[in-house]
Amino acid sequence: MYAVIGTAGHVDHGKSALIQALTGVHPSHLPQELMRGMTIDLGFACLRSSDDDEIGIIDVPGHERFLRNMLNALWGLDMVLFVVAADEGWSPLSQEHLRVIGALGLRQIVVAVTKCDLVDDTRMGQVEEEILEHFLAECDMLPDIWRVSAKTGEGVDALRQGLLARVRSLSVPRPLTEGPHLYIDRVFSVNGVGTTVTGTLRGDTIDVGDVLRLFPGNQLVKVKLIQSYHLARERAQPCSRVAMSFRQLKKEAVARGDCLAKPDADITASREWLVQLRPGFCMPKKQCQLEVAVGTSHTQARCYLLGEGHLARLQLLKSLPVFWGQNVLLMMPGGHRMAGAGRVVWRGPLKREQRPRLIETLLAAQEVDLPQLRCRVQLAVDGYVRASDEMITPPECHVLAGWWLTEHYRQHGLSNLNHILQQATSALTVEELATRGNMPVELVGELVGEQCKEREWQTTAEGVSLVGASFGRLNHEQQTLLDEINTAGKLCFSAVQHERPHLTQQLKALTEKKYIVPMGDKLFIARECYQTLLEDIFRASHPGELLSIADVRQRTGLARKQVIPLLNRMERDGWVRREGDLRRVKKYWRAESAV
Repeated sequence: MYAVIGTAGHVDHGKSALIQALTGVHPSHLPQELMRGMTIDLGFACLRSSDDDEIGIIDVPGHERFLRNMLNALWGLDMVLFVVAADEGWSPLSQEHLRVIGALGLRQIVVAVTKCDLVDDTRMGQVEEEILEHFLAECDMLPDIWRVSAKTGEGVDALRQGLLARVRSLSVPRPLTEGPHLYIDRVFSVNGVGTTVTGTLRGDTIDVGDVLRLFPGNQLVKVKLIQSYHLARERAQPCSRVAMSFRQLKKEAVARGDCLAKPDADITASREWLVQLRPGFCMPKKQCQLEVAVGTSHTQARCYLLGEGHLARLQLLKSLPVFWGQNVLLMMPGGHRMAGAGRVVWRGPLKREQRPRLIETLLAAQEVDLPQLRCRVQLAVDGYVRASDEMITPPECHVLAGWWLTEHYRQHGLSNLNHILQQATSALTVEELATRGNMPVELVGELVGEQCKEREWQTTAEGVSLVGASFGRLNHEQQTLLDEINTAGKLCFSAVQHERPHLTQQLKALTEKKYIVPMGDKLFIARECYQTLLEDIFRASHPGELLSIADVRQRTGLARKQVIPLLNRMERDGWVRREGDLRRVKKYWRAESAV
């Protein structure tokens, strides 16, 4: 079993000493922490069992000056070990830590009352009663309480067994996105190894050799080495503490707060967010300066309250990587006290005309779970969303095969597609129609099927057109131009070098009639020649293979300046996906499906 536990509680209540008693390892790693006897940054240890359980424990600072560091540990926890000293009892920062835990929705909490050797049973009962009162008021729950003394060892083994039993009963947490994701909390260099990062892994496994994307910045990195709890691994497990080293990654290019995930992960690095605020907090002003904490990072932000204080529009000082629906904390400037909390329900700029629909939708969905909320948000902003068997069809939606559409979007989309078909000089493929209409290809495909059944549109071997539309043969000028392009062959025809009157219109007509393929930079190639190049490149390839520019040059005989536009075109057509300077093959070669 894998899990990660984080401590919480007032400064000097014995969190670090308790971790050492539980694991045999002191979590402090900074010299000044050992000298001062106070945790400043995150500390780490591992609790192992005879049944091969590996439970990571994160020790967090209890001093208010280091509240930001405490927040860095909370994003990936499975459980909280809340520590209260028996001799001091409930303290101011105990309350602040509990407010933070409650705001993040953490409900798997175990309380350890430390230093129980210093008080009698009467005092112990008073402290426990006080703890239960605060938890009931703040989190509406009554936690399990364990009496321990790290000094004498009293109750330590019972707490250890209690933690293991609790961890084994945990349900699998819902990840923020599909695939692995890890917020970085430490960055350092190791001689002979390179840049190394640590963090709590969520979602899925990571293997040595996997390619991940570093957010923000979108840099692709390849995993060179993996360690977990000081042991070398070929595979890192989710819900565990992980250290990873990377090839060709400079230490200056990565920092605490960055996020590692699969290249196609649903994560956005943005400076503008819309947050649905949790009730129970009183924001200082409708417009104010705050600190935003998410994952293992934080930054300053300008906050604008919307919807009578139920929503906050945040303009961040710098871009932070965030997942849709992720919990964030809002702190007063300086980071000593929490001002509010919520979940991110929009990332990035929002058009002014979209804001009223989105705000209205969010205000009407305060208690809706995340999947249903995201569905409603997409309908409000985009006008369409994929249908789901797990959700009830939203009201006033047009159901189209695997899609839900608002009636306004459907009517507007059909009007736009009809206009495109009326202006076309040839039949269009579904992909071309979707590109010109700025709509998802699969959705347009369903609309085409619907309109063909209603006999508004027709499909032929050439593509989609209005019912009754027909397109004649090439005129003399178009045929002459096509002959020139055929003569240029795989070297491509340059519209810049052959500029003449009506050339643009003639090229557009030949493209729409599918005689030629645009390659970018005003370069064009005959469709048959493009198909030949595809065959030369992909007939010996298979999905997942990585191709370099040199590979493509060798297979086609083209120069580098001709290969680059070809690679870009293949990427647009879905044959490859760019990963740094390489291209990963996405599908098998089939002559009939090439172009």
